[in-house]
Amino acid sequence: MNHPPDYADYAVIHPARWRRWWVVLPVLLFLSSMTTILLWPEGKPTRTPLFWFWSVELPLLCWLLAVALRALVWLQGTDNRETYYAETSRALDAWWQKRSQALPVETVLLVSPVGDETTEHLALLMQPPDAPSALMDAGGNAVLRCPLVLSGTLSRPAMLAAYLARRLVAHLHRSGETRLIGHLCWLGDDESLGAFREVLTTAGIVLPEENTRLMALNGIDNVIDIMAENAFLLCAGSGEGLPADARVAGEAAFAWLCSPQAPVLLHRSEAWPLLPGETAAQVVAQLSRYARLIDAPENVIAADKAAMDALLDGGWSAIDHVLAPWLGDAGNITPFTLCSLALLSALNGQSCGWTASLMESQFITGVCVPRGNLPH
Repeated sequence: MNHPPDYADYAVIHPARWRRWWVVLPVLLFLSSMTTILLWPEGKPTRTPLFWFWSVELPLLCWLLAVALRALVWLQGTDNRETYYAETSRALDAWWQKRSQALPVETVLLVSPVGDETTEHLALLMQPPDAPSALMDAGGNAVLRCPLVLSGTLSRPAMLAAYLARRLVAHLHRSGETRLIGHLCWLGDDESLGAFREVLTTAGIVLPEENTRLMALNGIDNVIDIMAENAFLLCAGSGEGLPADARVAGEAAFAWLCSPQAPVLLHRSEAWPLLPGETAAQVVAQLSRYARLIDAPENVIAADKAAMDALLDGGWSAIDHVLAPWLGDAGNITPFTLCSLALLSALNGQSCGWTASLMESQFITGVCVPRGNLPH
């Protein structure tokens, strides 16, 4: 996970011990007087300004100069310490401000083994329907397929991308959208991106030529950083998991339309544990600060039991919302599927935390909240 910068404490500034300086003064005057008397020419009068200058005035001036220099060193050290703490505090605040940035999302489209309607996916957060039945692929492995995309000549991710694009076209036409998409972020291979572009281009929707490819680990961070420079952004993708004996493979496709004034916020996620000693409590505390949450989110969802168990110690419980039986393991797109469900929850007025497995004993966790979440 991303940790706040840890700045070293400023060196200890030892205060001046002024009592010792006052003790030194009479000793200095005594020694200077005795030295002047011993070195004073015999027979020369002592009641002269020159005698008093060497015996008293010069030592006193030296003492005052030393005191002034010591005070200056102490004041400069104190000022440097205050400046150091002010600068590190500003740097720390800037770090938290950067990490607390969020992606404002106005529309979420999700295609999964559950279906393609918002109500079907929101049901997973309330009273989940019966889990869909797994199919068998050509290799005899159990897989969960989207019931609306069952056959075709393209690969599964490409067919899902084309279906997602048709749903997006219908939404844009239905809402009368006239804004131009300023940037495209895509999760998936070239074939699926080509299928997605083809459907949108045929419908007269112009996509920018350049796009940003997303990864599960830092994909959300990249989208948030890109959003700062664009007024209208499309984030989409499609993918499927690899069949394995220990799990049921799944598939999904998603699309988010993002604009600065959108009603829900997707905050930066944290991957953990990347370093020894990182705990669920640390992750939860950091995500809560990002989203300005006082208590746990109203909903918490987990992609699988391992991710749910790992997060329990942090105080966020997804024990009633482990979604593997409905979604399967869709590989790199799984965190984005969880994000999409959390965004749908936030669009429904309820904050939602989410967590998924990245690899063995490593997880990625995040949170979505409605805009206007009260600060703590």
